[in-house]
Amino acid sequence: MIGALRPLEWGLLGLAGLLGVLMAVILSSIGDQPRWLPQAPVTSQPAVTVQAAPVPALQALASTWQTPLFSPDRRPDSVVGKTQVASLANLTLSGIMITGNLQMAMLKQAGGPPLTVRLGQTLPNGWRLEHLTPQYARFALNGRTQTLSLYGKRLPLISHPREPLP
Repeated sequence: MIGALRPLEWGLLGLAGLLGVLMAVILSSIGDQPRWLPQAPVTSQPAVTVQAAPVPALQALASTWQTPLFSPDRRPDSVVGKTQVASLANLTLSGIMITGNLQMAMLKQAGGPPLTVRLGQTLPNGWRLEHLTPQYARFALNGRTQTLSLYGKRLPLISHPREPLP
């Protein structure tokens, strides 16, 4: 049956064999190391001495944090994260979360970040959350108590003309 091949088929068979040999050469990693750059002679490097920067005393750096560079009045920044609230007058109860073992109230300040306090924890101004229900939160400080209620907007009563009002 091989004798019955035409010249075109013999050419294609030879091309396939040549491509197979080329593939074998590529996969055998022959010629993987290119040598187009001249090899530099290996010489020993001179020893390098590393000098450490001088360490100033801590007192010499005190002006760095006491007079901030980018503050216009050159005074230390105010303490961040500690909210000073004199009373609960500028706090609004914005949410209450009561689950199996988690009871907490979410408060909104008039001019500051929102606060979250768990039952039994104390606010930064000293008021402690002592009682929590789905509608209100009761805080205590030095024998005084104050209750914040959850504000719920009521929808207007809309009735259908053919249905009586409840």
